[in-house]
Amino acid sequence: MSPRSVQGATKGLGQELFSVLLRLEESEEIVGMGRVVGDGGTIFVICDMLVIEEYQRKGGGTIIMDAIMDYLLHEAPPNSYINLMADVDGFYERWGFEPSLPRSRGMVLRIG
Repeated sequence: MSPRSVQGATKGLGQELFSVLLRLEESEEIVGMGRVVGDGGTIFVICDMLVIEEYQRKGGGTIIMDAIMDYLLHEAPPNSYINLMADVDGFYERWGFEPSLPRSRGMVLRIG
């Protein structure tokens, strides 16, 4: 996940449809997160998936995605469009995600 501005995070965090924070049990330090944004009816975007590097490959990302998928399976109406921008290979496929190419392709615009 690329860095975000404090201004953007202050405005955006808390506006999502659903979010998951991964906390360490002993210290309650947040070491991972994931969010779902969208209109709540037709479009759902999984974004800001992150587990701090030191805690990766220990199941935290799976815990986050399991919670997100549980939310989507209960809340997303039939024929909803659910997408994400993956920056890792082989992770999201276990929940049924597949590359959209060649039917469509992701595009980005960064305001800087």
